[in-house]
Amino acid sequence: MATAALANTDLTKNETLVFEALKDSTGPMKAYDVLDRLKDHGVRAPMTVYRALEGLEAKGIVHKLDALNAFVLCSHDHPHQVQSFLVCSECGMVQEISPELQEASPVEDKILGVVRASGFQMREARLEMKGLCKDCANG
Repeated sequence: MATAALANTDLTKNETLVFEALKDSTGPMKAYDVLDRLKDHGVRAPMTVYRALEGLEAKGIVHKLDALNAFVLCSHDHPHQVQSFLVCSECGMVQEISPELQEASPVEDKILGVVRASGFQMREARLEMKGLCKDCANG
């Protein structure tokens, strides 16, 4: 998880609440699911959650999954421009692919090389591979 990034980052009260809700979840969470979890903490407005999620995303602590319209904590301890995820269409499992754990680095290197060669100034890229996880494929 982004513990090193978190240690060097000042979070607002609402960002801290949202971070804790995501940390305690067993999978990706939609903004309204986060809001439901935070009602006991006095958070009532959806915009409060959206602003906190945007702040966490800008700090590299949270990633948005477009395929699910949901959010997950970053599993890396360092900033990265290319975010890669495996998303199970059956059970909803999401795994962020870490260049240190997989051979994802060549994919990231290739994307960044193409971007640099084109002169485009990329802020981030998000790859979401949808399919079946090992458990769902075998079950």
